[in-house]
Amino acid sequence: MQLDNPAARLLSILEKGLEYRDGHNCREVWCELLNVKAGDNATLMGRIGKVMSLSTDIVESLNNIGGVKVERYLHWVDPVERAFIQNNLNGQWKGFREQINSHVINYLSMTSDLLSHKYPQPILEEGSLNSILKNSRELIDEVRQSDLPENIKEFMIKQLHRICLAVEEHSISGSESVSSAVESAFGYGVLHAEAVEAAKSNLVAKKFWQNMANIALVVSISTGVQQLAPP
Repeated sequence: MQLDNPAARLLSILEKGLEYRDGHNCREVWCELLNVKAGDNATLMGRIGKVMSLSTDIVESLNNIGGVKVERYLHWVDPVERAFIQNNLNGQWKGFREQINSHVINYLSMTSDLLSHKYPQPILEEGSLNSILKNSRELIDEVRQSDLPENIKEFMIKQLHRICLAVEEHSISGSESVSSAVESAFGYGVLHAEAVEAAKSNLVAKKFWQNMANIALVVSISTGVQQLAPP
């Protein structure tokens, strides 16, 4: 079973980046690596920022492991941070790529192995992610066209967008982001009973909660983490 952790996700992105030649345009490489449409600079910058912040997540995860000399695993941090700081989206990929040498990959691999051993987090299957994304996008259109009260429509569309974003950024944020989006929906349902009651008389509302329950089940089976039951 392939295991997930912030070091593994950062390592995967960097290794894929090394497959591109020095002469490639930096912006185009990042768009391909992070699945961003050309010209969508706001999304691109946001995702690059999230990739960079994986360094902080990794250090925090290491600090949570008792009896480990954290500094032994952090020799990759400076060159990786330097690569991001000096990153010129209008320049050549070489400016970023040349900072990621074999030592960075080796130390990051060691860190990933340690975290996978201490805090194993299985990855959601690509087929499951595609299904969740497809169903959520279709449901957004159904909610918009429904006769549900505007406040409930707004809530449902917002939560479905969160699900879509979590799936699209799964390679950066992992399954935890999908789980968090689902739990947020269930939490709203606990505090706003009308959003749940609507499922008794409205097929679209019923479909929304069924969709959330299905996603929770998929995440539970894949990660072994118990999700909240649907309201």
